[in-house]
This record gives sequence, C-alpha cells and structure tokens, in this order.
Amino acid sequence: MPRLSRHLLSALAPLLTLGAVSLGVLIAHSAPVRSATPQVLITPNSALNFGSFMVFGSGSRTVSASGAVSDLGIIPVEGSAAQLPRPAQFTVGYDRGNESNQRLTIVIDVVISAPPAVQLGGVQGTLTAIQTDLPGAGGATAGQPIRVTISACRTRVCSHTFQVGGRLNVTRSSGGGTLSIPIPVDARIVSVDRV
Repeated sequence: MPRLSRHLLSALAPLLTLGAVSLGVLIAHSAPVRSATPQVLITPNSALNFGSFMVFGSGSRTVSASGAVSDLGIIPVEGSAAQLPRPAQFTVGYDRGNESNQRLTIVIDVVISAPPAVQLGGVQGTLTAIQTDLPGAGGATAGQPIRVTISACRTRVCSHTFQVGGRLNVTRSSGGGTLSIPIPVDARIVSVDRV
C-alpha cells in the first residue's frame, strides 16, 4: 500500500505597526524519495503570502486560490515583489516505484486540515475560509477530503499542481511582526487502476 505523505506549508502574514518589516519564508520541504515502492507525494512549492499591511484593532485579508486580494479593516503597505500577496502552491503526485510503465488512473484524496491560531506578542492570526482551485473543491472544508484524479499516467511520477488561498483574521493589541501559520496538507491513495 502506498505511504502517506504530509508536509506543512506556512502562510506568511507580515504585519506592520510602523517602519519596515522583513519577510521570512518558511516552507517545510523534503525532496521526493525515489523508492522501489509506490507512494503518494505532497510537495509545497510556495507559501501562502498575505503581504504587508497595518492593522489597528482587528481586520482581515483574503487571498483567493486565483490570487485575488480583498481587505477588511487593514491598511495595505507596499513592499517588494516577494511581499506581494499570493496563494500557496502544492503538487500532489504518485511515484509508481519500479512498476511497469503501463497507463494508470490514480485517485488521491487531499485533505487540508484546520491551521492553528498563532500569537506573536500582541498580534494574533487565524487562517480561515481555506479555498483551492482543485476541480470541484472551491471553498474547502477543513478536514474534508478533496478527490484528485490523475489520468493516463505513464511516467514514473505523475502529478497535479494546485493553489490554496484563505482569509487571515488578525487582531492586534500592541506591537507587530511576521506571522507564520502552517497549513497541514495530507494525501492518501484511494485507487490505482491500470487502463
């Protein structure tokens, strides 16, 4: 049976009170292992980035899976290209190991779990309203499987890349900083059929 793969990708949300903020990127990543046994792989390609902004009291910023940005109760702050809001990107794949190159149809369940709330000094952030561009998923419910089908796979590793967006809800009583919120993403093989 193929192994389960789990990676955490950070949702980065720099918050400004006054002055400049440096943007850190935290991606838990390990290179796919080439093994002789079939396995499912999840690779975080880029972090969900909410950019730089100021908040007085509370507010939120939503970055959709397509990259659209909407703000409520925050003041956007211009920054470098690395600080622009953008959705996270993941690749889910299947490594057939040393099996033949016969065409396969692979069905994988991807589960995006509810991220934890994060507090840094007087700033707290929660990530809600997770969404993805996976077919039929739209607004993903935390913990609910999203079915991905990879058809006509003939190579050793077949994959599908997808985007993840969400809403960052921020409350601030004092200070500022860069919040990093991990997004737990799991995948499991439902079926592998020769076609």
